[in-house]
Amino acid sequence: MKTWFLKHNSRRYFRLDMPVRVFIAPSSPIKDREIYATGIDYFPPTIKKLIAQQKRDTLYWLERVQDQKVLVTELFMEVIACIEFFGQSSEKMSKGINPRLDPPTWLSLEQRKLGFTKINALKDSSPKTYTYFKHIEAKYLVFLKAMVNSIENSTDQHFEAEQHLPYNFKIDEILEHFQKEQFEKIPLVQSIAALCGFMGTYLEAYRQMNDDNVLRTFPEQWPSVQGNISACGLAMLFTKRFKDFERVDVFFYFPEEKRTLKFDGTVVDIRSINDQYKERIAVNFDFPNGKDQDFLQHKIQQFELDECLSYEF
Repeated sequence: MKTWFLKHNSRRYFRLDMPVRVFIAPSSPIKDREIYATGIDYFPPTIKKLIAQQKRDTLYWLERVQDQKVLVTELFMEVIACIEFFGQSSEKMSKGINPRLDPPTWLSLEQRKLGFTKINALKDSSPKTYTYFKHIEAKYLVFLKAMVNSIENSTDQHFEAEQHLPYNFKIDEILEHFQKEQFEKIPLVQSIAALCGFMGTYLEAYRQMNDDNVLRTFPEQWPSVQGNISACGLAMLFTKRFKDFERVDVFFYFPEEKRTLKFDGTVVDIRSINDQYKERIAVNFDFPNGKDQDFLQHKIQQFELDECLSYEF
């Protein structure tokens, strides 16, 4: 038996947790930068905390690997260095800094396009490990090459984004297989899984930066995410962070009506949710358009009614 409770809410507009297609961006980009940048922080404290934990997990399991320990350790350390370099370059770009203008950084980026140099040492002696790392390398290079292309073609007025950064790499399928109980205490498997999580956090931060520069005009591609919504504002969890009291553009897309709403908003609250490695961002709408506000309120009430009807009393 399910029950439904309607809580008292003294606000003019009720807030409701509901899935919604939404896109939020700062109203003004960073000014006087080498590369166009919105100013969003893609490496907030929660993400840096997650990255640190994933690196510790990788090193913890790596210390317990016994088979070909020297070669494996050298390869792991090279890959970690490559991932961290990618992250550092991503963070610079998010701040409007062009890595191409720093010759040593640009040379390192170009060299890393060749892949992991120490991987071939395991080709004959550990073909399975070699294959795993070739799949890790393949995923890494897709993102690295997208980054290099962006750096080469971006200007202070334009961020050259990749419209379709892929998902579902072969290494991701392998990681699902590694989740089986039989692999729980195998150091090499667990170190690879931790390393891929470490890499994935950096890559997804770059994906967000990329997508924030390409998806604004493609609302049908916005994912449906859970948010606390009202006709006068919203609060949502992100893996990125906006600035306190920053002016933002908030867009909603409703596929059934093929309608996009735009609200001018102000960030009024930011909280780090450390146990989820997320940032909770609250936005109030500033002088919203009456028709758009009424339509949003209608969609909220419609969702609330549908939820009520789906419960058994």
